Amino acid sequence: MGILPSRQTARLSRHGDVLRLIVRHARPGLIDQAGLEAELQDLESASGGGQEEAEEAARFADDLEGMGPTFVKLGQVLSTRADLLPQHYLEALSRLQDDVEPVPVAEIRRVIEEDLGIDVDDVFEAFDNEPLAAASVAQVHRARLGDGREVVVKVQRPGIAETVRKDLEVLADLARLVDATTEVGRRFAFVDFLESFRTSFVAELDFRTEADNLHIFADLLAERDHLDVPAPVDRLVTRRVLTMAYVEGRRVTELTPLA
Repeated sequence: MGILPSRQTARLSRHGDVLRLIVRHARPGLIDQAGLEAELQDLESASGGGQEEAEEAARFADDLEGMGPTFVKLGQVLSTRADLLPQHYLEALSRLQDDVEPVPVAEIRRVIEEDLGIDVDDVFEAFDNEPLAAASVAQVHRARLGDGREVVVKVQRPGIAETVRKDLEVLADLARLVDATTEVGRRFAFVDFLESFRTSFVAELDFRTEADNLHIFADLLAERDHLDVPAPVDRLVTRRVLTMAYVEGRRVTELTPLA
């Protein structure tokens, strides 16, 4: 028997991870309809039978978080979809908007230095090692430029682009299978949903686009004195690093609860 290339082995392993997630949380009958039982014959699985819905929802959120950034982002999208999920699930998934383990600051500094081609301490007069926020795609650190301007630096999690690419390939494989073989797939068109998710998520991975959008919003809102749009520091913007003016404010979700 030949040995599978490491890339193929890793992809099969990720398929197994996703299939375990499906086994634990999919609606009854979905696996049988999709013909996934053959795929799962070598995997350990256990249903959460008897669990209260709130507990099951919490387990689902925990499992998504454990699967990494792609699935955290998927959970964030689902947390806003009251048309698809019951309230317990929306509440459990909403914590994924905020509650993500931060990347060690040494790795964050390395990304900045790789992208800007200069030492962090040469760029910033001060750089806070404790993040203001940590999300599935990036985390944000407060800093001060040499001219005294207070800024925040949004830094992409190391390796996320490749991780996302691989995860999306696996999800696309399974979405095609479910759409082709199940009634629920034909009804909800998971391939289309996933393509929309992929397009949006991949766009988020290029912070230059976000900087361009900030400039556009600033122009559009220039006459509204009560609204502030953080101004990008263009010389300190790359695909993985976005430096912008520090502006105090409140989260939208603090003003309008997710529905």
